[in-house]
Amino acid sequence: MRRILLTILLCITNSTYAQPKSNCIAVQLTCEHLVNPLGIDATQPRLSWRLEDQRNGAVQQAYQILLGQDSLALLKETKNSWDSGKQLSSSMLVTYNGAQLKPQTTYFWKVKVWDKDGISTSSKIASFETGMMGMDLWKGKWISDNKDIHARETPYFRTEFKINKPIKSARAYIATAGLYELSMNGQRVGDHRLDPMYTRFDRRTLYVVTDVTQQLQQGENAIGVVLGNGWYNHQPLAVWNFDKAPWRARPTFCLELKIVYTDGTVETIVSDKQWKTASGPITYNNIYTGEHYDARLEIPNWDKPKYDDSTWKAVQYRNAPSAHIVTQQMVPIRLVKSYKPKSVTKIDQRTYVFDMG
Repeated sequence: MRRILLTILLCITNSTYAQPKSNCIAVQLTCEHLVNPLGIDATQPRLSWRLEDQRNGAVQQAYQILLGQDSLALLKETKNSWDSGKQLSSSMLVTYNGAQLKPQTTYFWKVKVWDKDGISTSSKIASFETGMMGMDLWKGKWISDNKDIHARETPYFRTEFKINKPIKSARAYIATAGLYELSMNGQRVGDHRLDPMYTRFDRRTLYVVTDVTQQLQQGENAIGVVLGNGWYNHQPLAVWNFDKAPWRARPTFCLELKIVYTDGTVETIVSDKQWKTASGPITYNNIYTGEHYDARLEIPNWDKPKYDDSTWKAVQYRNAPSAHIVTQQMVPIRLVKSYKPKSVTKIDQRTYVFDMG
């Protein structure tokens, strides 16, 4: 009996060790060099990864990319929208070559790699979400206040709307000539700073996509937008004659909030005449010299529901800055570190000295 048990144990042990296991795996999957990005406009986005293999002479002999809209099907490797097939290549930057991608759609993908011994392993699943992919889907209007390029005070904008059904997802698409900060129900949205980046504004305008599912609530909701001059409206003077740029105008924006409900219906909130505008505590802002902030002019709860905006003014429609509105596809500027002053000394009613240590 002992001999039989020993024989069975040896067979199990040998079969376990006989199954080859690769020390090679694809990691750090990116689309257009971004991790799980939102708002991809490229019709043939570039998919890339890094090979993790600590062995000497490690090499990727082949790869296979699987891509689809169903993450569970992708996990089981069934019903994929695109299967590259096994490609004998060491390339880790591959251009998508499947069926035409749909706008405002989430795609999941993974890559299987074969190591130098011909053993394959699959990566974890990554994702990307397409953006507007053109001009046809934009329904919002470009809005601003009624001031010109010489106005120093920063414009604030707000609107309200109701939600009466459970939400599956929500995305904010905001294109801006200038800089913007977006808030919903009193909370600042996202961790980006100084969005969007500089472009030749009369040729190309950038928009940014943000997941705002967690910022929305049942019942009353409010959206707030603050605009800055950025590179669009240098004032009063600027190096390289930016103050004389042909595109220069008062900052403006176009916003669309796409809400997908759990019952499959979709609602879109857009920038239009329902919005209102006013000035606030930012009395001056410049991409070089920063901003002047007068806390005496703060507007409590201005970006929360049920705020009384009866004294706010109507917005003005503006022309789009350019004929091309495209997504901002780059690693954003983020706050890396903040500092607290060691001490604050009051000099007079309008002057304080902050000792940063």
